[in-house]
Amino acid sequence: MTVAIVHYHLGSGGVSRVIATTSRALTSAGIPNVILAGPTPEPVESDLPTVLVPGLEYNHSRGPHTPQSLLARLTACATAHLGAPPDVWHFHNHSLGKNPLVPDLVALLAAAGQRLVLQIHDLAEDGRPENRPNISACPALYPVTPRIRYAFLTPRDQSTFLAAGLPPENSTLLPNPIPETRAAPPPPDGPPRLLYPVRGIRRKNLGEFLLLTILSPPGTTSAITRAPANPQARQLHDQWQRFAQHHHIPAEFDVVDRTPPAPGDTPDFQSWIDRSTHLVTTSVCEGFGMVHLEAAAIGRTLIGRHLPHATASLPESYPAGTLYDRLMIPADWIDRHTLDRFLTLTLGQALAAWHRPCPAESLATARNRLCSDGFLDFGNLPEPLQKHILTLALDPANQASILVSHPGGTTPAPAWLGTTLAHSPPTVPPAQLAAISTTSLDTLTRTYHHLAHAPAAPPTTVPPERILDTCLTPENFRFLTAPDVSRRPAPDLTTFRAVVFDVYGTLLDAPAGGVKPDPDADPRIAAIIRHHGLVPPEHPTQTLADAVRAHHRNSTEAYPEVDLLKLWRQILRPPASIPLEPLLNEIENTWHPATWIPGAPELLAALNQSGTPLGLLSNAQHNTLHTLGHSASLFDPALTILSYRHGAAKPSPRLFQTLARALAMRGIQPSETLFVGNDPLQDIIPASIHGFQTALFTGHPGPQRPGTCLPDYEITSYSSNNCQHPELGSVKDKKCGATPSNSGYLFRIPATPT
Repeated sequence: MTVAIVHYHLGSGGVSRVIATTSRALTSAGIPNVILAGPTPEPVESDLPTVLVPGLEYNHSRGPHTPQSLLARLTACATAHLGAPPDVWHFHNHSLGKNPLVPDLVALLAAAGQRLVLQIHDLAEDGRPENRPNISACPALYPVTPRIRYAFLTPRDQSTFLAAGLPPENSTLLPNPIPETRAAPPPPDGPPRLLYPVRGIRRKNLGEFLLLTILSPPGTTSAITRAPANPQARQLHDQWQRFAQHHHIPAEFDVVDRTPPAPGDTPDFQSWIDRSTHLVTTSVCEGFGMVHLEAAAIGRTLIGRHLPHATASLPESYPAGTLYDRLMIPADWIDRHTLDRFLTLTLGQALAAWHRPCPAESLATARNRLCSDGFLDFGNLPEPLQKHILTLALDPANQASILVSHPGGTTPAPAWLGTTLAHSPPTVPPAQLAAISTTSLDTLTRTYHHLAHAPAAPPTTVPPERILDTCLTPENFRFLTAPDVSRRPAPDLTTFRAVVFDVYGTLLDAPAGGVKPDPDADPRIAAIIRHHGLVPPEHPTQTLADAVRAHHRNSTEAYPEVDLLKLWRQILRPPASIPLEPLLNEIENTWHPATWIPGAPELLAALNQSGTPLGLLSNAQHNTLHTLGHSASLFDPALTILSYRHGAAKPSPRLFQTLARALAMRGIQPSETLFVGNDPLQDIIPASIHGFQTALFTGHPGPQRPGTCLPDYEITSYSSNNCQHPELGSVKDKKCGATPSNSGYLFRIPATPT
């Protein structure tokens, strides 16, 4: 009996460790074997019988290879090592879609009557739609003959294939063997040191790892061992790293072979293990969850998120007390419209990636599963909303509102972490770990010998659509395994039937607005009032602020707005013959001087020249149009909605409804209109609620406005250097996440933590 084990690579990772452990066990059992893997930049362990085969590596194009040529190369390499073609071909994740040649190659082997073990760790159908093109054209993605055995790590995966039509005799549960690992010394004294031993890809839920760090006892530090190799995955990893650094969260990223855990230590993986007190898992999706057994093997307690399907094959005595089922966030911390917008777009794209529609009932099912008893599970939130929650969690007053749902009940997360991290017992006795490895080898060798005596037969197939049906149910929806809805093509602004702008922070750069006491400005404002022949109050800004507060107290509007011209007239009591517009313009130009954001006038002129109707919807006063100068004439007066004229300020629905009615008079729908603003809470979310397309402007030189939103587009600048249409500025698609506040219109934080 000879075996060829085939995988895309032998880089660091769970599957590679399983392959290495399996190969060593087979060799010890007297079963000749060879590992055929794609080239990798990482060194391969010298004791493994490995042949690196070009064309087998991760690759989304076929390149110069064909399934036939790659199969011939694999056969030649195996024959050279084993002395003859292998009796059994053992493939790992043949259907993952990481290489378009491998599924067809497996189909060729099946048609030729070869003996195959197809070991399934992960599925393209389960959250990897980008791999669909590499598997969709394969006529027999899941072949079935008496000489093929599917090996599953979990009962969940096995039942998925059995329900799809895989005969029971063609499947087996094959637990992963435990890699030979040196037990770490006892945990060091001092504050907890948490280690997440993974590559920091999206499904590993890095935001939750940071939340655990924040909520842990003072002095706790944490680290993630490696960064992803994939450039897109690396980009997200690096964003989380910058977020942690910006908010001074004591978490390190990509530490192995880069930085030592303590002075005098080496930076290798074992040093980081030795210095850790606990291992962490926050993953939302695992094929098996090797970290559970690895933690036991090295003598460390594992804390974090429990995935029932990943622990179903573990020993019954495996303790669940250090794992939680949900990390619960008060639902009213998140704007429901924003969350629903994320859900609608994400679920729709997840289904569309597989050419499936998004029925209303699927959306309703997924929506109902998001919230339970007034709480959301942090692990099933998109990254921008996770970042919003993290900024709230940095405030100790909010931390007790975050709960852990665990086998013993529900506990405030800081208290649960304090108790859990105070203890670090080993999770599983070494004898049980040895039994798992023995069971794995026994099951595998029995499978090989069974295939050796199985008769040949023409292959049939398990319909891939049935596997997809199970994976794409709304019950299985997870944001972190679905498409990132921020990655969409940039628009041409002239394709919109109207474009409406906010003013301050979007077109004009001005100091923070609002009326408040400003003793430094009082002498200048008093001098302006005297210059206009009027008598100023002793403290002009204080007097004006008092008048504004009185107006707000007496208003029935939810978001009241004043008319500064009327208030100055009440304060100064000028003769009716004296116009106050010049005085107001001069005061505001002095007190809140505004300048154009670079490129904005040129953008407006280009849009006007293209024939696109322009509008304004802004918190503004009489002086605003005067400040815009000649460009004010480019805006349609009927589409110019200024807050002082309506007695209401953004985000009042009344302003957006007024704009929608004005557009309707021109036969234009909100969905045909782009609203451009710089404030997530006052611009983007209310405009989106009223059906407008939205673009968040992030080129303002000042700090980004608080709040988290999902605009349709992001405009990073009005420069003509990097845009799809040079005369219209730089536009790209993006969701946004900004530093939230505790008093926003759409993010309602309880005054007292619940």
